[in-house]
Amino acid sequence: MDNAEGNEFIAIDDRRYIILVIYDIVDNKRRNKMVKCLEGFGVRVQKSAFEAYLTKKSYEKLMNTASHIIDTKEDSLRMYLLANHTSVRSWGKGHDHVEDVIIF
Repeated sequence: MDNAEGNEFIAIDDRRYIILVIYDIVDNKRRNKMVKCLEGFGVRVQKSAFEAYLTKKSYEKLMNTASHIIDTKEDSLRMYLLANHTSVRSWGKGHDHVEDVIIF
């Protein structure tokens, strides 16, 4: 949609974020399931790290799906949502993790 000055407006739902996912999963079956899940959202950049470029809705779907794969007693899962150039929002599940950390 354009405004009167010709500048384009972008709907909030169309905004995309860079997501970094890192994990440490001890069980091969769960690890393979996690890899298959993450490949549906992004690309593998290291053995236990994936990057994705997602909408907020896709990010929330990824969080929900991935969090059901791990065993919180044995595994670790971290997701970092890079919202802009000056801050990073961190979310994690498994092992000790501080929720919703903002780094400036």
